[in-house]
Amino acid sequence: MRAAFLTVTLAVLATAAAATYGGDISEYYDASTFRCTIQNGWSFVSVRSYCSYGGVDSNAPATLRQAIAAGLPYHDVYHFPCRSQDPTSQVRSDFDQVNGLFGMMWFDIETNPSPGCGWSGDLASNCAFLGELIDAAHGLGIHTGVYASEYMWGRIMGDSCHVGADKASPLWYAHYDHRPSFSDFQPFGGWSKPNVKQYWDGVGYCGINADADWYP
Repeated sequence: MRAAFLTVTLAVLATAAAATYGGDISEYYDASTFRCTIQNGWSFVSVRSYCSYGGVDSNAPATLRQAIAAGLPYHDVYHFPCRSQDPTSQVRSDFDQVNGLFGMMWFDIETNPSPGCGWSGDLASNCAFLGELIDAAHGLGIHTGVYASEYMWGRIMGDSCHVGADKASPLWYAHYDHRPSFSDFQPFGGWSKPNVKQYWDGVGYCGINADADWYP
């Protein structure tokens, strides 16, 4: 995530460094809140930049600027795809509003509750769609990653879909065991190892509503 929590290079180098903690958010927070998270051990944040209903999150640019102003070292965005929208158009819209403020764009693969934006029942089609999202992002020079749990990946993309791994997009996986460790990881989606773990759905400090994330 230059101002990023995980470029592929950083992910490799981080294995020799101290563990790194942070969180992902879908609301606006100011610099004082981010300074508080830094005091509580955060080094990165991932901010929602595209919403499940198929539109940009207008809070994202301001939130990213506040994180930067607070001195938070790494800041990424996550994109919640709308299946019925053109993949290239939605990635472009997202990029246009946060360009220069983030390091990586993570595609959020989980059940989409928004009417008209849910994933198809055709898993192969969903897999191809994710490939188009990644290709569109790469065409804009964006470093990409994929967020998913093993369960959601199998349900939405199918066990035979390896498009994220095949396109060299690192994995941020979810497993709420409250343990900042990859010891629980079971390979899926073509990934033999993850890069980031979302290990808890609440951090409980600084008045922030965030999921807790970690990488070694």
